[in-house]
Formats: sequence, C-alpha cells, structure tokens
Amino acid sequence: MIKVSIMIPSYNHENFIEDAILSAINQTYENLEVVVCDDASEDNTWSKISSVKCSRLKKYRNNENIGRVANYRKLLYELSSGDYSINLDGDDYFLDMHYIEKAVSLIEKNKLDLAFSNQIIGFKNTPRKTNMYLPQIIDGNWLFLNFGKRGIHIPHSTAIYKRDKAIKLNFYRANISSSDWESLLRYILSSKVGFIEQPSVYWRQVRNSESKNKNLDEYLNNIDFLIESVLPYAENFFDKNTLTNWKNSFIYGRLISIPQNSLGKNLKMLIAYSCQSLDTLHCLRFFLNLKIWAKTILGRLNINVWNSRFY
Repeated sequence: MIKVSIMIPSYNHENFIEDAILSAINQTYENLEVVVCDDASEDNTWSKISSVKCSRLKKYRNNENIGRVANYRKLLYELSSGDYSINLDGDDYFLDMHYIEKAVSLIEKNKLDLAFSNQIIGFKNTPRKTNMYLPQIIDGNWLFLNFGKRGIHIPHSTAIYKRDKAIKLNFYRANISSSDWESLLRYILSSKVGFIEQPSVYWRQVRNSESKNKNLDEYLNNIDFLIESVLPYAENFFDKNTLTNWKNSFIYGRLISIPQNSLGKNLKMLIAYSCQSLDTLHCLRFFLNLKIWAKTILGRLNINVWNSRFY
C-alpha cells in the first residue's frame, strides 16, 4: 500500500494552521503521515501546532527562519518518508476528506507519476474557472506545452507526486515565488498525469502571503528565472521551435494575469518587458489586453474612455 506524506510548512499561521492540520489528519486514506514544520513563527503558530494530538502527526520547528522554499525542501528531503508527497501550505486546507484516497486510487489504477485537482481560491468560496474540460488522464508533455493556457495549471497544494522522483529532479531548487511551478513543470515532462475535477483544497489568499505581496519588478524577475531554469531541461524533450512558441505563450499568459492595479506607473516597465521578451504576435496581443485593462480602470473611475487619450 502506497505511503503518502502530507507536508505542511507554516510561518505565522496562527489563525489557520489548525484547519490545515485537521483537514490532513482526517483524510480517510489509511497509510498516511502528516508532517508539519514551523519556520520559527513569531506568533502563536507553534502553540497551535503543539496542541493537536494524533498518532499520524509529526511536528517540527526550525530554530531560526530559513524561508519558505528551504522549508519546502526540508520537509520533502529530510522530514517525510512517504512514497508519494503532497504539500499543503499552513494557511490552506483540504475540502475533501477523501481526496488522498481518490488520488491514490487513480494513481494505482493508471500507473501515474502525479495526480492533481482543482481548488477553491480566496474568499470567493467558488471554484476558480481553471482546468476546464481536462481529461482524467493527461500526457505530461501535452500538459507542459499547454501550461498557463486557458487557465490550465497544477495547483501546488493539490499535486501528489512520487517523492523519489521529485528528489532526483532537485525539487524546490529555485528560491523564487514560483518554485512550485518550476519544479512541477520539469516533473511532468515525459510523465503520465491524472486529474480530478472536483476541487480538493481551499487556497487562502491572505495579506501576508508571498504570492500576494510581489511587486511588479519581482513578478517579472520571477517569470525570467522560471523560464531560464525550465528551458534547458525541456530541450531534452522538444525541438527549438516548439520551445520558442511555448516560451512566448507562457510569458504572455503570465503578463495578462498581472492584476490591473499593477498598471499606472508601471506601464512603461510592462511595455518594455513585453517588447523585449515576446515575439511580434504575442506583443500585439498583449497591447490589446493593455487597452482592455485601461478601459476597465478608466471606466471604474467614471472617465469617458472613448474620448481618453488611451484610445
């Protein structure tokens, strides 16, 4: 029977960590360990962790703060022992108590390298419109080439993957906000992947989360690092033209997902970056999206957009 490790990294999650732990230890799958590592929180997170008693639960605390990605690595490489692993951030929680059981069943039945599901995001309490119409079994190379298109992606907290393969691929090697995507993009190449449509995880977008706090410069640097890190590995699986098209499509998808409030004083930076990083077609498409964003923002300010200098 496959052993699964649910890894829960935490830092200053005193208001959320109990939800995460309880949703993990209450999973119906039997051969399971839940491993929590607190990254020297400055609030009452460790006290909340210590109060939870369960034979499935292993609790650790770093003597000093080592950072989010380093804590991911410590959990995967040193503290967990499962055949498969899944990372549930300390401010998120499982919605489906049967998720691990369903994922393992799908993995075993189809000999999969990885399984994932949809998630519910933030405070909206409704499934995000991503991963629409995906089949249950997916070729990893196809998923790589379409990652980021039409909302297709792998929510990190839903991805259950082979621990030994992840370690061999040097998972969480990049100290960037998208370290999860950098790792998963390399992992799915030449892999067989399973998808469960029902959302399994609630992903909180809290104010102090790293994914919410990036400024635009950090966001663009994150894109650059991710591309430069993944491309050399992907060259083993695709020709140059295919990867050039993938790069343009991926960067374009990341740029149009930038929140509208990142415009304004950052408009010159966005234009310069798009001209430098995209081919002509994707650059033109991006400028059209800038027009849509500008119209939306000006409309909210009750400015007559049709007479604006933006048009």
